[in-house]
Amino acid sequence: MIFVTVGTTLPFDELIRQMDHLVESGTLENRVVCQIGTGKYRPRFCGFFTFEPSLDSWYRQASVVVAHGGTGTVLELLRMQKPFVAVANPLAADDHQVQFLRKLESVDSVLWCRNLEQLHEYIQKAVRYRPRGLTSHSLARHLMERIETPGDGRSRKHVGRFLLERIMVGKVKGRSG
Repeated sequence: MIFVTVGTTLPFDELIRQMDHLVESGTLENRVVCQIGTGKYRPRFCGFFTFEPSLDSWYRQASVVVAHGGTGTVLELLRMQKPFVAVANPLAADDHQVQFLRKLESVDSVLWCRNLEQLHEYIQKAVRYRPRGLTSHSLARHLMERIETPGDGRSRKHVGRFLLERIMVGKVKGRSG
């Protein structure tokens, strides 16, 4: 089963629409279940739901997860060592998901699909892919070293501390970042 999550904050209809198309066309033969959040598009060829208190059971059941680029979701999937493909939601403020995935890719080689037309290829790669095995503390340290000072005046130390908390606290149940 492939599980798709868009988080709880922003709609990501383009991702859900693309997954629905991949199932409809027969490109994906796996069962697909989508957490669509606040999105308006209702898939016709995938199972779906809007919200649940926790996504942990869906993560555990899935052979691959396709996830928005939210900090909490991505870090949780890394912590679980779950095969996944990250897709940055273009509606995210200040393109922060792109910035986060770019930094994460530089230290952990996360599978990051930048073009939904290539999503099927990334899903196929994810089945066999395992990210570089950094400990949570090492990952936080590497990210802190590579993060530029945000434009909103927060210091690098503040952003690094935020990331370290997200990583070390562990589960961010069903939340997006």
